[in-house]
Amino acid sequence: MKIIVVGGGKVGTALCRSLVAENHDVILIEQDEAVVNHITKRYDIIGIVGNGANFKILEQADVADCDIFVALTEQDEVNMVSAVLAKKMGAKETVVRVRNPEYSNSYFKEKNILGFSLVVNPELLAARYIANSIDFPNALSVEHFAGGRVAFMEFKIKEESPLCQMTLSQFRKKYGNIIICAIERQGQLTIPDGDFTLQAFDKIFMTGNRVEIVNFHNSIRPQVVKSLLLIGAGKISYYLLNILENSKRKIDLKVIEIDQKRAEWFSQEFPDLYVIQGDGTSKDILMEERAGNFDAVATLTGVDEENIIASMFLNSVGVQKNITKVNRTSLLEIIDRQDFSSIVTPKGIAVDTIMHFIRGRYNARYSNLEALHHVANGQIETLQFQIREENKMTGKPLAQLKLKKGVLIAAIIRNGKAIFPTGDDHLLIGDRIIVTTLISNITKIYDLLEG
Repeated sequence: MKIIVVGGGKVGTALCRSLVAENHDVILIEQDEAVVNHITKRYDIIGIVGNGANFKILEQADVADCDIFVALTEQDEVNMVSAVLAKKMGAKETVVRVRNPEYSNSYFKEKNILGFSLVVNPELLAARYIANSIDFPNALSVEHFAGGRVAFMEFKIKEESPLCQMTLSQFRKKYGNIIICAIERQGQLTIPDGDFTLQAFDKIFMTGNRVEIVNFHNSIRPQVVKSLLLIGAGKISYYLLNILENSKRKIDLKVIEIDQKRAEWFSQEFPDLYVIQGDGTSKDILMEERAGNFDAVATLTGVDEENIIASMFLNSVGVQKNITKVNRTSLLEIIDRQDFSSIVTPKGIAVDTIMHFIRGRYNARYSNLEALHHVANGQIETLQFQIREENKMTGKPLAQLKLKKGVLIAAIIRNGKAIFPTGDDHLLIGDRIIVTTLISNITKIYDLLEG
């Protein structure tokens, strides 16, 4: 497809990389010539220097022949104006990044008065991710599919865990409808069979319905987050506090913010919130505020390195649940992720959201790709398809399907209910399937099959 991307920042660059990997024709519009030159040299795309809200620049990009127009600049208003203009000029679909909480109202969301195909708010998505992490404090990450019917959880096995030396067949008998989809051991990822034996320090990726995942989570190592410290009063903290407030969770909250005006504004917005004005990455401040006594700490400043160093210190003083914001994914390759309970990457979550939308538009022949999540630092893709008509995968037992190595059908959603299948189950028209795979860039359902 022909896709125009406006804005060559972190999200824009990551999106261009993903789009090129899937062989789309990409045009980048960016005002900074140096940024355009850098990105076009790295990826096989066309670059135009200019303002994405400028009619002549959009004409130059041939926006009338554009399948999807994506506006990702730092300025919400520029994104909205450029997308409205692109739609009027003939772009088939428009995607905008809108981050300002002032635009999180019904006119922009439910009523969608500007007619955008998709509105992406990286900070709001990150806040929802953190809220999930608080619900499942022992998990490294939690995602939801099929309207919340299926949960996908990443979990690390401790030395004293009853899971040690248990085979996957034994695990399935004990925990029922929970399927271990993938295992990471000493940096190597595998899609295991029933004879695979779990060991201490394995990272396991599992699916199940929410109730059974909750029961498993609580039975292995009971832990509840009753107190939470937020370091940094940015947009993620703002959205997270609203989510926690609306969910009626009973959590003692404290925020540390270095900027005095920002700290004062948070105090006004959240009158019952305990806000400290100070450097939340300073050892002295953290000790003074007894950070080690909190059940969970989310380090959410705008500087990745400060978040990482603060989380390493918090880990050393005994904080059980560290949530660390890291936007530069290159840093994840050089740090020991065992020091962190959960890492949240707003840029990655935003790109996943946009890519799942684009894949859904691109692929609609045999199935409909409805959701896409990356886990294990992008090494595992978890996909949600809908079976739309008879095809090679329907009408026969799953055991007879010749799935590619590194592909697992983890769940089937049928008539609103989740089935966690065995080899004897069949796929029917109308089913939604949750697929876990080590293969990247799956675009249609037949990509799951050999030959």
